[in-house]
Amino acid sequence: MNTFQLTCFLTVAETLSFAKAAKLLNVTQPAVTHQIHSLEGELNAQLFKRTTRSVEITQEGLIFLNDAKNVLNIITLAKKRFEEPVVDERQFFSIGCHSHNEMYLLPGILRQMADSCPMLNPVFQVVPFQHLYQLLDEEAVDVIIVFQEKSQKIDGIYKELAQIRITGVLPANHPLAEKELLDEDDLQTQRLLLLDPQRCPDRLNAVQHGLAAERTVSDLLMCSSADACVTLAKAGFGIAVQPDFPSLRDPALAYIPIKDVEPLSYGAYYKSVTGKPMLKLFLQLCKEYFSSMD
Repeated sequence: MNTFQLTCFLTVAETLSFAKAAKLLNVTQPAVTHQIHSLEGELNAQLFKRTTRSVEITQEGLIFLNDAKNVLNIITLAKKRFEEPVVDERQFFSIGCHSHNEMYLLPGILRQMADSCPMLNPVFQVVPFQHLYQLLDEEAVDVIIVFQEKSQKIDGIYKELAQIRITGVLPANHPLAEKELLDEDDLQTQRLLLLDPQRCPDRLNAVQHGLAAERTVSDLLMCSSADACVTLAKAGFGIAVQPDFPSLRDPALAYIPIKDVEPLSYGAYYKSVTGKPMLKLFLQLCKEYFSSMD
């Protein structure tokens, strides 16, 4: 079965005339007849009833009609795809981060980027820290957004976007929720909800380690994610020790800075902005966004 056989069949079915079909296809009538006979032989079915005066499509021909149209359409589209290859105009922009929390910061920034570049196609790479920096080193991402890691040697440029306070997160109706700062005595009375050290930035891990010193195991609850920490804090299981991003606050919770804990530098690592207008725009919009939170 080939496309010319199908074309002959469909043309005869439309005109109900071998002669008219031959004229439309610019071939001889015997050529059309031969193609129909060959097709009928392959299908083991009679597609037309022919007399000296008329041509009628058979029941088998009617059943085959839609199949023939579909097959011919698929083949035609496949040929056209390669005759006129479609150029992929999408502009990919890859952002690396260690948790899904970072993505919650970005909708407004990405919306503004899309206004400048309608074909923008953001891609997120959410991976553990060690793999994150490897992606940057291999230039598999355009940028990573994380807390600054002074203890690691990272082959890239760091741009600070904000100083982020470390807070104790607790229900808004908690007795400590009215305090301006949480001190050591406050924290000693509560269970601490901490992020698993394997999933924690080094500098936040150092803060957690200091707060957990001399605490019993039952006074600490390790969580697999920041979302898990906050969920348990909301449920009253203790105080979650969390970086404070004002735009991500839950109105049902209070975010109280922890006394004598220095804020952490939060920003972006990248290789270079040379020849990368989307990266330059991303960094500019991030700076504006975080500045508005001050």
